[in-house]
Amino acid sequence: MKQDLIERFIRYVKIDTQSDDTSLSVPSTLKQLELSKLLLQELQELNIDSFLDEYGLVYGTLKGEKDSKTIGLIAHVDTALECKGGNFEPRVIENYDGKDIILNDEVTIKVDNNPHLLSKKGHTLIVTDGYHLLGGDDKAGVAIIMQTLKYFSAHPEIKHKNIQVCFTVDEEIGRGADHFSLDKFKADYAYTVDGGDINYLSYENFNAASSKVTIKGVSTHPGDGKDKMVNASLLGNEFNSHLLSLEKMTPRESEGREGFIHLDYIHGDVSSCELDYIIRDFDSKKLKDKKRAFLEAQKYLEKKYPTSVIEVEILDQYKNMGELISIDDACIQDIIQAYQKENINIEFEPIRGGTDGARITFMGLKCPNLGTGDYSCHSLKEYVDVNDMERMVKVLINLLSL
Repeated sequence: MKQDLIERFIRYVKIDTQSDDTSLSVPSTLKQLELSKLLLQELQELNIDSFLDEYGLVYGTLKGEKDSKTIGLIAHVDTALECKGGNFEPRVIENYDGKDIILNDEVTIKVDNNPHLLSKKGHTLIVTDGYHLLGGDDKAGVAIIMQTLKYFSAHPEIKHKNIQVCFTVDEEIGRGADHFSLDKFKADYAYTVDGGDINYLSYENFNAASSKVTIKGVSTHPGDGKDKMVNASLLGNEFNSHLLSLEKMTPRESEGREGFIHLDYIHGDVSSCELDYIIRDFDSKKLKDKKRAFLEAQKYLEKKYPTSVIEVEILDQYKNMGELISIDDACIQDIIQAYQKENINIEFEPIRGGTDGARITFMGLKCPNLGTGDYSCHSLKEYVDVNDMERMVKVLINLLSL
């Protein structure tokens, strides 16, 4: 299985599928369709009932024993925007020696900065060339799901549950569930296979909102600015300082279940200034407090600078699926048993970010998240542990077998 999994993963990552947050098309980049069409072809070769919809999503159904549960598996084909994508040759490291991994003259994966590498000694790793994004997020998940389907297709004698799969587009730009259809994807519950360490199962994630703050100042000649000029850029900085005096936590200070307010973008001059924020917290009440802090900062500065105009727009993005999923739910208990059969110690870790699974859960289909063996994603130092990928295939086989 391992060699097949390696070849499959490399076949997928050599296709550039970066999404584009400036595009209004669906999918946001046509190149994502290249992988979607390949997956459709491979599903059909496995005699799995499948189709590509008008939005670029691939759906597949493998029928199991009559009256058995239907379990869903979901992964996304697009990759992140932080690093350059493209066709390149990933490197396979057999029997990793536990030392620093030199990718090129400029980029090295150092063990000191990546202590989790110490547990990978003797494993098979796949790394990038140091110039391109590897894209294990989430092509590791795609490969794991496809390898699982191949197993059941090749072993018709193995009785299994009904299996529903979907490969989505544009997850990295927050649109992965925009066109996901429960009419096309009918399951009792599902899992996104889109994480890091396979020892972690996640059924909690941030509640999330965003805010755009637009400030209109008063521009005058600097020599005649006494008691007239209101420098919008300075006011933007003051807004941020006052905001953080009310809600002090930023990403640099937060960890675990702590939330934060993150200034993601600021641009301005004397006459106008724009600030974009993301707002996160696991606790919905604390998220409301953070959103309220924006309005309090607005009120405070409008009173202090009555000739300025401060507009605050706040948009909710997604909710914590932990509000709807508990440890006692079948989707959690069934996967725990699948892990136990593989002798993998499972831990529960909240996702300090978002997941399509959260949006899908609030559509009415419970959908926690599973790891893939992908590490340091969204960076040139990303690597995939093939041993972990192989073990996750076995976990899914345990989950789906009767």
